[in-house]
Amino acid sequence: MRLVDTGRRQSLHSRLIRRGSLRTISCSISTLLLVGMLAGCSTGDVDESRRAETREATRGAILPDVQATKIVEEFFPPTGTPGPTRTPLPTLATLTLATRLQADNSPANEVGSVNRGEGVYAVAEIYGLSTGQTVTGIWTTSDGAEITRSTVNVDRSLDAAWVPLEWNVSGVGSGTYAVYVYVDDVLMNSLIFTVN
Repeated sequence: MRLVDTGRRQSLHSRLIRRGSLRTISCSISTLLLVGMLAGCSTGDVDESRRAETREATRGAILPDVQATKIVEEFFPPTGTPGPTRTPLPTLATLTLATRLQADNSPANEVGSVNRGEGVYAVAEIYGLSTGQTVTGIWTTSDGAEITRSTVNVDRSLDAAWVPLEWNVSGVGSGTYAVYVYVDDVLMNSLIFTVN
């Protein structure tokens, strides 16, 4: 028996051709749509594009510097400015009232009262005096009224020194008095004594 061509073959072939054409058409349309969308996203001109390229190129160069700066700022405090060198404060070892001194200015005696017309010393043993400092004795009445001042200027730095501050007791009545010893503006100590 001989096969007879029924035409189905032709219709199958036509269907395949149509499908291929449809695929080609749909791919072409998809491509055109994609190109159209990309063209729609692109705005601006050549100059604008170059500016954007330059901006992006410099951004890469700046970023490591910015990151390094942020890291340093986060983990390391800024270097401080050194303050002025301070002169150490002197310290008072002893404060004694005396009427006589030895050769090194230390007290030859220690008294708690003096007679009118007699000289009296407030003798301070001070450690750490520096050149240019001033040791001052302020002599006062018992109610704090100043009578006189004795001042000694330090002409060289000394590890330890006896500093005598003298007052000639005259023109005052009997009673209780005090002496306040300062180095510059810092009160070191005071003594209370009587005048006969």
